Amino acid sequence: MGTVVDGLRVSDTRLAPVWEKVRGGERLGLDDGLACLATDDLLGLGQMADYVKRQKSGDWVYFVINRYVNPTNLCVLSCSFCDFAKKRGDADAFEHSIEDVVGMIETDVREVHIVGGHHPDWPFEYYERLIQAIHAARPDAQIKAFTAAEIDYLWRRWKIEPVEALRRLQAAGLHTMPGGGAEIFSARLQKALRFMGKAGADRWLEIHRIAHGLGIRSKYSKGQSG
Repeated sequence: MGTVVDGLRVSDTRLAPVWEKVRGGERLGLDDGLACLATDDLLGLGQMADYVKRQKSGDWVYFVINRYVNPTNLCVLSCSFCDFAKKRGDADAFEHSIEDVVGMIETDVREVHIVGGHHPDWPFEYYERLIQAIHAARPDAQIKAFTAAEIDYLWRRWKIEPVEALRRLQAAGLHTMPGGGAEIFSARLQKALRFMGKAGADRWLEIHRIAHGLGIRSKYSKGQSG
């Protein structure tokens, strides 16, 4: 049946101190986050989330019209778990021009989410011009583009340091970064799955710290690649 703690019915008492902070409007800490991740009490967790949501927007619910775009599925990597990446000559390989991508984004779109393969030949300027073109054509849309793994690859391929790449992309119109490219943080599993050549945990975190320092926020969405 659970226990009622200050109006919240919980079956996991570890949520009680988290609920106390939530009700008090306090920022949650690392231990609080771990407790929420570890709990099986999804109803209690959901009630806390609903409480926060109602404090912010009452009964209103908001949706973002998002357009998810993969400019290419060509990739220099050969991660054994990946069904997305293709090589030149594969029947289902594709490469979209900047005009192609802009044409995919309808006028009512409010967020553009862009990730793709580690293309063997596209120069950094392609990605820079892509962001510029989207921003010019759809100025009201937030542009969320390029995983930390892609930013790392641009350094490996073209020797453009992440801080420079992110500054230039930000100037072109980049608003946020997706949190993809972090499928596996274990070095042992990366090696076993032929994950080599893709940014590891330390590099992924380093690039997100750089992005955050520049004011580029990052967030995760399902279905990411790159």
